[in-house]
Amino acid sequence: MWEKAGSVKDAQKIFKLIDKPDAITYTAMINSFGLNRMDSEAVDLYRKMPNYLQDEVSSVCVLNACYHSGLLNEAHSIFNEVSHETKNIITAMIDCFSRLFLFDEAQKLLEDYEKSNLPYSAMYSDHEEAENIRLNRMKEVGKKVQVGLSWTAVNGEIVQLKAHDRSYSRSKEIYAEAERISSELIKHGHNYDSSWITRPLHENETIKSVLCAHSERHAIAFYFIQITKNLRVCGDCRKLSVIFL
Repeated sequence: MWEKAGSVKDAQKIFKLIDKPDAITYTAMINSFGLNRMDSEAVDLYRKMPNYLQDEVSSVCVLNACYHSGLLNEAHSIFNEVSHETKNIITAMIDCFSRLFLFDEAQKLLEDYEKSNLPYSAMYSDHEEAENIRLNRMKEVGKKVQVGLSWTAVNGEIVQLKAHDRSYSRSKEIYAEAERISSELIKHGHNYDSSWITRPLHENETIKSVLCAHSERHAIAFYFIQITKNLRVCGDCRKLSVIFL
């Protein structure tokens, strides 16, 4: 009741009076935070919720809270931790991707689901609504989808890099160093995270070849710590940079 009235403080007072909150109580409080744009608080409470109490409803509520504030990393982390990804949880993640205009990721998740399941209409109505918004905005501003770029400084010169680009004068050196780094990390247990590939692989491609050709990975191969991106950084490349640098 307090949640729907917009009084989160009163809802919290009641929640704190309960010695051992159950799944319904936790979920109600998480939903209260989410509906009232207190999205970080919703994520924090979900994290404090005992694992055995987390269920489909609580997971959907926290994922819905995440997209309100663009908490993509938190949403992605929570989704990957869910032991049983039901169609409603997957729908919530598709909704999260779509509302943040990450349409390739949303499409991949939908296609992965349909490899072993019948189509679920709710997944399309979230995705199609966001896709229509995107197309309308692109028509209005006359822009095409941006190419992912990375910039770094080499001997005082700003160098621009893009995926699969071999036009730079030191491309041969960059690719060789990227391969050396990858080989070294594989020896220490690194596995390529295919979830960051948001399109079907071409016939001559592998998970490794796609991820290792990202512009940010080329910049890492320069062994420079500061990299500027115009789009988000691939999670696999981020993990590599943390381990290696």
